[in-house]
Amino acid sequence: MRILAYILLAAALGGCGMLAVKEQQQKLDAFCRIGGFVDVGRREAAPIVVVLARPAGDSWQLADHFVLEGPGQWQLGASAGSYGVGAFQDLNGDLKLQPGEPYLALDRERLVTCAPGERRTDLALYIPARSAALAHTVDVAALQARSFSEQLELSLGQVTAVGEVASLADPRFDEAVAEDGLWRPFDFLFKGHPGIYFLRAYESTKIPVLFVHGIGGTPGNFRTLIERLDRRRFQPWVYYYPSGASLAAVADHLTQTMRKLELQYGFGSFAVVAHSMGGLVSRGFLQRYRAGGKATIPLFVSIATPWDGHKAAELGVKTAPAVVRVWIDMAPGSDYLLSLYADDPGVPHYLMFAFRQSGVSLGEASDGTVSLASQLRAAAQQGAMRVEGFNETHISVLESAAVSERLNALLERIR
Repeated sequence: MRILAYILLAAALGGCGMLAVKEQQQKLDAFCRIGGFVDVGRREAAPIVVVLARPAGDSWQLADHFVLEGPGQWQLGASAGSYGVGAFQDLNGDLKLQPGEPYLALDRERLVTCAPGERRTDLALYIPARSAALAHTVDVAALQARSFSEQLELSLGQVTAVGEVASLADPRFDEAVAEDGLWRPFDFLFKGHPGIYFLRAYESTKIPVLFVHGIGGTPGNFRTLIERLDRRRFQPWVYYYPSGASLAAVADHLTQTMRKLELQYGFGSFAVVAHSMGGLVSRGFLQRYRAGGKATIPLFVSIATPWDGHKAAELGVKTAPAVVRVWIDMAPGSDYLLSLYADDPGVPHYLMFAFRQSGVSLGEASDGTVSLASQLRAAAQQGAMRVEGFNETHISVLESAAVSERLNALLERIR
């Protein structure tokens, strides 16, 4: 999980070793982007579901779906090919198109053809107030039933875990798989299966606490914090993602996954706890989610987050034979880092930083991985409700009894 070690490893691998990074990114880039704006004729407060489907004989093969809280922008990643695009207002919020719900039908006369790597993001969809009678119910949630290989043939979004129950000991959360997420993000889609996992079946009486790991990390990094969580009031959820991907793309993915869960379970609030780079992901997510999400977010806790980036990432961008996408966003002064404080998501933020250096260091003060200057970026301090330091390293901070106690005290205030 040490950022500098990853950059140095990249330099050591040289051109041949980094060839895998280029190949992985090329595979991901081969997917096309289909998106646009969806509007409605029936002005009713209800979620909108955009559906992407491929013609299959006389019927359609559903590929993916995108959930919005109302009229707005949508985007899906799909393999090259021709698709039909439809949409409906989900009046009862069950991810099913049912009789009586307004919809825009799939139409073979208006297929969208997308070439490898192409972006078709200017599509205008309109759901009329009145639609033709529906012959049968369409269950969009059933799209998750395909195998990974079958899903990936159609869409990147459909290899996402949306509330799947798993244990922190699940092999998908092994550190070796997490390494794939950094260096081989395409392979990670199969081995890691990104998305939001529940550690137990959903309980409507308990408030979700979403844990977001850092670069090269896994949900298992939060084992101690989760074990000490008050399970009478809270249910831990963990987000797992390829940490070599662009942070904007990860924040978009987390936002869409949470919106699907909100639609499915109807929870009223949740808290967010993030470590290291996960704080950068979470801040971007909060900006996006609060723009349309209905659930309230009473608490965001970041732990040892490099709010001002990391100089090693900048070094990697300048010198490595192939550039891992996340390095661009992690470089000090990047567009992504600047965007994090361009607007306020309106979520109470408690900033925890670590300051114990492991071994002897003649460089700038840090927690052994992230500098204090980065953890204590002025904008982050100014936007935080409280800033607290812990005499821990970048890794040991997650095992600290004091951090657990403080986190639980903050969560206890949620009503």
